[in-house]
Amino acid sequence: MPRGSMNDKQPPERSAVRSLPGRDPLASRSRGVVCALVALSLGLPSPALQAARPYFTDDARLTPAGGCQVESWVQHHAPRGGGTEFWALPACNPTGNLEITAGVNRLPAEGGAPWSGNALVQVKTLLRSLDTGIGTGFAAGATGRTRGASDAAAPSALTSAYAYNVTSVSFADEAFVLLTLAGIKRDRESQRTIALWGVGSETRLYRRGDQELLLAAEAYGSDRGSPSWQGGFRFWVVKEKVQVDAVVGRQIGSIDIDRSWWSIGVRLIGDGLLR
Repeated sequence: MPRGSMNDKQPPERSAVRSLPGRDPLASRSRGVVCALVALSLGLPSPALQAARPYFTDDARLTPAGGCQVESWVQHHAPRGGGTEFWALPACNPTGNLEITAGVNRLPAEGGAPWSGNALVQVKTLLRSLDTGIGTGFAAGATGRTRGASDAAAPSALTSAYAYNVTSVSFADEAFVLLTLAGIKRDRESQRTIALWGVGSETRLYRRGDQELLLAAEAYGSDRGSPSWQGGFRFWVVKEKVQVDAVVGRQIGSIDIDRSWWSIGVRLIGDGLLR
């Protein structure tokens, strides 16, 4: 999902999820099995859509054919006491053009209630690979809320479903990549259909051998509430194998607890695990 979207509170959808500013289900390359499994992370208004975590705006890329990856990160919301989220989003590509993601997150306790979380499942396929210069594809997924610590093993009914299109344009051998996302989310609790959007970019700052440093930034939102922005650095420790990142973000014009956040994470990729 837009590496980033599991929170079902509005506005932000990232809390798989909770809401736009970093807490709602859609939000990456936020890989879209991400959107928000960012960003639409379903919290998009945060995956989960899944762009490369923890971004909301997904890209036209997939996990390597026959391979799997795990994206995990910690996201803290300001001001002090805003709470910390924990995310884990495993994904595999068994056929070469069908990425399947299934992940969970854990959200901080609110109002004295026990912690809660969300589960997310997403599929993503490409109509055209970014290797051609312009890539495009579609993803669809659903989220369900898990209960508090007392019976976290018992998931609730489906809380939301979403679908989105991603289009990415690369320049100079992906030295710069422009990302766009457009989608919809159906929230069962509010019985509303929400339009989702995201615009982002990746800029290569440094490359040497298997190491690469990227600057990523995006703005994203929905047809309800204020949009959000986030940006930060991604560093390939080993290209297409191990990546770490650090991100800061804020909901534009927001004065609630979700107005700003920071996140750090790691992404591990294994080729040929399903062959």
